[in-house]
Amino acid sequence: MLDVLIFAPHPDDAELAAGGTIVKLVKQDFKVGIIDLTAGEMGTYGTKEQRLKEAQTAKKVLGINLRENLALPDGRLPFLKDEQPAFTLADKIREFQPKIVLLPYWVDRHPDHVATSHLVQQALHFAKLTKISLTFPAHKINLAVYYELNGSFTPSFFVDISEEFEVKKKAIMSHKSQFKAFTREFLPFPVEERCRYYGALINVAYAEAFLTQQPLQLSNWKLLLKSD
Repeated sequence: MLDVLIFAPHPDDAELAAGGTIVKLVKQDFKVGIIDLTAGEMGTYGTKEQRLKEAQTAKKVLGINLRENLALPDGRLPFLKDEQPAFTLADKIREFQPKIVLLPYWVDRHPDHVATSHLVQQALHFAKLTKISLTFPAHKINLAVYYELNGSFTPSFFVDISEEFEVKKKAIMSHKSQFKAFTREFLPFPVEERCRYYGALINVAYAEAFLTQQPLQLSNWKLLLKSD
């Protein structure tokens, strides 16, 4: 069983979008797993074997409990027409019974990112239906949380990753075939600038932003009274 399960289109996407939050969750004793849908084999750099190996190196850096790869076809996720991929994801949700699932924001320039978002949304629905027979029994999560890759949204909340940023950076750079330096020139989007910007909005050094489609319940008003 996991507390938090992250679905990512490619082996480096979880680190780029939510690496600091993942590290923070691990530090707080949450059980965390990542499931990559593809091996990123259609990317310009790196082989399938390299990318799978790099993902496992990043797993150790992040300190997470689990990292799996579903070996779906990279670059072809939008064209998977039958229901089997969504059922495969649904069975993973049932197997690991997470309370929270992280998935990509559904607006993005990369078709695989958009397709992953839709597949996971479908899987979350199928996973909770008791009349759909899969390997594992039905499971309903508490909350779906969206992360940014190439798209941008108005965040529902931020996570302070000031203390975790260097580990996030190390996890990203574990994907050596993809990134030669931690700069705008070598990353798919300006990771550090984005984290600095979100950090500035909540008066910390670095932060990551997330979106939920359902309202969040505040059970303890003392959280609003917290001061530095």
